Amino acid sequence: GTFALYSLLCRHARVGFLPNGQLADEALSTYKKELPSASGGSKVKMVLEKHRFLQNVLLILALLGACMVIGDGVLTPAIS
Repeated sequence: GTFALYSLLCRHARVGFLPNGQLADEALSTYKKELPSASGGSKVKMVLEKHRFLQNVLLILALLGACMVIGDGVLTPAIS
């Protein structure tokens, strides 16, 4: 689930380290609202696309979450 959420962020915003290879993903990445007021999601998208440090923090959080799920799967059967 953690990597699925991270991959959705990478597809819809320019957050990932690898460029989008699919044309449909590129169309989603370059989508802009024509309304004058920006929603909270588009503000977050703009901030994430602008700051490389936040992209790295997001990747580390995704890896940490996946490691915690795997660790839970290993420790729970061993304890019980």
